Amino acid sequence: MEVPGALDEERFSSSPLVLGDSNIRFYAGVPLRSAAGHSYGTLCVIDTTQRELTLEQRNQLIRLAR
Repeated sequence: MEVPGALDEERFSSSPLVLGDSNIRFYAGVPLRSAAGHSYGTLCVIDTTQRELTLEQRNQLIRLAR
């Protein structure tokens, strides 16, 4: 999941992490799963600047999550 502008995204816009001192503006996350398909959590990246991942960055994040 990628949220290029957290302040503009309804699901994130009221979050204390977006409105507070953390000032998060970008979020991207990929599920962490075992080989058997069990979910462990999420590998995510955040930034205080709105952005979009490049295709290469998106692929790297997916590779890291594996």
